[in-house]
Amino acid sequence: MPKELRVIEVDDVEFRSEGEGDEKASFVEGRGVVYNREVEIWPGFMEKIRSGAFSKTIDSRDEVKSFFNHNPSFVLSTTRSKPPLHIEDGKDALRFKSEIPPTTYGNDLAINLERKNVRGASFSFEVHPEGDTVTRDTKGVMHREIVKATLFEVGPVTNPAYRQTSANLRSVEEVYNEHNEKYERENKAENEIAENELSLKLKTIDLL
Repeated sequence: MPKELRVIEVDDVEFRSEGEGDEKASFVEGRGVVYNREVEIWPGFMEKIRSGAFSKTIDSRDEVKSFFNHNPSFVLSTTRSKPPLHIEDGKDALRFKSEIPPTTYGNDLAINLERKNVRGASFSFEVHPEGDTVTRDTKGVMHREIVKATLFEVGPVTNPAYRQTSANLRSVEEVYNEHNEKYERENKAENEIAENELSLKLKTIDLL
């Protein structure tokens, strides 16, 4: 399946400074993914990421990158860079910590973090085949639960907006339409089967 991107608002993406003199370094850290919390990502479309959904990525040590404003031109670090991106996968959230490089965009990030202009995080991922389930409640609202996915990128953003997407990624609207069409097809097929079974029963009764 194509990659997807989410941007979330959290309150603990922060600036850290460690060391002294030539050893002094600046860091950004915070929650990059919040688990087990259902959020409306499109009108009538709720989504929840279950804890452990990215465990395969973490265990396999596949490369995960950290960007500022989910822009690959503003790379902060990766899990294979020096210094590396640190990821801690907990029960309630996936946390990240990245050293901020001494670049123009790195300095911009540090200033915005200190001024609390940066208060969110973004992450991109790809759901595995059969890695999610979608149900629809009595009000017609769809509920998607992601249980298995690959994490590609996590990092800080200036303006958090959960529905925000990137041009090279699949949009939330596309995800919604895909699942809505799939649900309609499956529901239509189930209704046709039920109608055929009812018709067969009626014919049997007539014969009797």
